[in-house]
Amino acid sequence: MQLFHGSHNGNTAIHEGACWTTDADAAYFYANDGIVLVVEVDEDALSTVECDGYDRDEDTAPCDSSGFRAELGCDLASYDDEDERGNEHDCIRICSDVAIAAFVAATPVAMSANQFCEEYR
Repeated sequence: MQLFHGSHNGNTAIHEGACWTTDADAAYFYANDGIVLVVEVDEDALSTVECDGYDRDEDTAPCDSSGFRAELGCDLASYDDEDERGNEHDCIRICSDVAIAAFVAATPVAMSANQFCEEYR
């Protein structure tokens, strides 16, 4: 599965709670002229839980809580999300050390938002 992560502040660390998406446009907008990471991970090697509960009015989801993610007992949590412009996309949160290791081992490619735009949009 190909995933993207947009970082407007240049932080490219793979960590618990990091948000990834299959939506290239969403990652590009989150990057806001920063950095976009691209990675190909083996989704069959990671357990994923689909989560409900995104609150559009408050722009929050249960998966925003590290405690909630820990209780899920999975590698990835997937849910519907929106960016600050109201564009809907999927959000895939890293929830475990196994997922962190899988993402790091897959060697994410970091590129500028402009370079990403030329290649993926």
